[in-house]
Amino acid sequence: MSIKTPDAAFRPACVEHAGGFRLDLPPEQAIALFTAPGERLWVPGWNPTLLSGDGTAAGTVFVTPEGPHTTIWVVVDYDPQAFRARYSRTTPGIKAGTVGVEVRADGEGGSEVRVTYALTALSEDGNRELAAFDAARYSQMMKEWQQLIRDATAERRPGAPLP
Repeated sequence: MSIKTPDAAFRPACVEHAGGFRLDLPPEQAIALFTAPGERLWVPGWNPTLLSGDGTAAGTVFVTPEGPHTTIWVVVDYDPQAFRARYSRTTPGIKAGTVGVEVRADGEGGSEVRVTYALTALSEDGNRELAAFDAARYSQMMKEWQQLIRDATAERRPGAPLP
């Protein structure tokens, strides 16, 4: 695969969004849902191909389809004791950036989840994608994630470990 270098006139869009939601899961269970293997439980069609590592170890590389493209993910940090995860993600020729997840106990047996995306376009196609990835779309995505996780975990016994 060759990567086209943007010309001098190209001005990349950069976006950063942060948002979150509450889950009726303790933090140690919630953070596990934000790993390459854990997202299989709740993300429709999520089937990452692990190229190295186990999906949670720092340095693990995995790929996922994203429309007609492939996104390359690298685990930058996964600390289940601190309830945080951070990933680098690159869709060649489109966009690159990071995704961070932090989970904290809410004091009621559940968790508050905060997700941060920081992305930079790598092309005009990327600029168009990031223009559509605005604050309203991000807020909607957080609501969708919350509902998908609630639906996926609704059948488990209270306190039972997640797969």
